[in-house]
Amino acid sequence: MSTHEQICEQIFQEACRVLKLKGFTFKPKVIRAGDGYVKNYKLGYTNLKSKLVVVDIYTQKLKKPKKYSSILAVIAHELAHHQKKPYRQFHKFRWINRIHYPEFYDMVKKNIKKFKKDGVLKELYK
Repeated sequence: MSTHEQICEQIFQEACRVLKLKGFTFKPKVIRAGDGYVKNYKLGYTNLKSKLVVVDIYTQKLKKPKKYSSILAVIAHELAHHQKKPYRQFHKFRWINRIHYPEFYDMVKKNIKKFKKDGVLKELYK
């Protein structure tokens, strides 16, 4: 029987296939038993150079496996960072980094729609 980590790896590879992205590696976020509940908490992050995507696949408090639909939402968000790259903009007499901006969130919504239309991934949204 497959473990939760292996299933999430297969889901990530299928998501990359649907979005036609190549060369990405998936890594589950490391969970330590003594960390407990943390206020500052990231669901996932990505490295734009090495194409590494790290996603938390367990719940924060009880460390139970998350639903696959919520993991797919985080994967869609992290892969959108590679589709709509961050940029710098001069705003109110200073430079700001645009990481999350309206076109970026439109790309996340398009990714989720593609996941829901795919034959394999749509089963995970039920």
